[in-house]
Amino acid sequence: MYYRRKLLLALLEVFDGNLNNTDCEKLLFNVCKLAGKNHYDFFPYRFGPFSFVSYYDKRRLTELGLLKATQDFRLNTRHSFLKELESSDKRALLALKSSGVLGNRLIKKTYIENPQFTARSEILAKLFSPKEIRQLQCAWNTDKKPLVFTIGYEGETIDSFLYKLISNNIMAVVDVRSNPQSMKYGFSKKSFSDYIEKAGMKYFHIPELGIPSAMRKGLGKTISHKKLFNKYELDLLPNQNEAKTELRNLIAYYPRIALVCFEANHYFCHRYTLVENLRKERAFSKPVIHL
Repeated sequence: MYYRRKLLLALLEVFDGNLNNTDCEKLLFNVCKLAGKNHYDFFPYRFGPFSFVSYYDKRRLTELGLLKATQDFRLNTRHSFLKELESSDKRALLALKSSGVLGNRLIKKTYIENPQFTARSEILAKLFSPKEIRQLQCAWNTDKKPLVFTIGYEGETIDSFLYKLISNNIMAVVDVRSNPQSMKYGFSKKSFSDYIEKAGMKYFHIPELGIPSAMRKGLGKTISHKKLFNKYELDLLPNQNEAKTELRNLIAYYPRIALVCFEANHYFCHRYTLVENLRKERAFSKPVIHL
């Protein structure tokens, strides 16, 4: 079993086997902060820090019979996962339990200590005065400067990836993968587009601007990245005028937009060649940032 799932089960064990969704999410966030480990990643959502992966784990643990099939988080096992945790994680869990802070007090504490996660919260006005909200807003990115970003999700969870997008105030995502399927949870097209939209951004997919798998055959053995990207620019892009026009229109419409593919290093990804190709055009004026 993944260690993070043991942590989730141990959290419930410490809190008498039952937590409502909001308390569970905030406690899980605080456990990771106290222990200094990203067992789960989080991004700013409707009620503060949130993890899609934690709810994926909830569904999986329910299937395994370790959680009850209820809307909230309820244990369905007497096995002690607390005993299987590292000492730092045990201490963090027990410290949270002894504090006795739950409900709105827990939300307020979490918001005050981590104001960058309040940027998408829908409940600020219920918990804070206008002056306090302005203080929290100082941690938000309010930059509206038009920019084109490129980003790869290699090495990221869906939650850490969403955090990067939101913290850079990105408004729309353009998936430039030819085949948007992934072994990584949350990055195949159906779930990826859903999570992007739920996080408050727009999702678009232009597969014609990706590199077909047939072109990648032999990459790293008989064909180098440089040769591949040269072939992409010289042979594929000239035949994709309609797709390039679609991308230009999206870039023009959304002030801050991100081109997304897999590779973390943009120099090893076709998105770099694509955006450099666009920059050669006189009409292209936005600065480019590779995250």
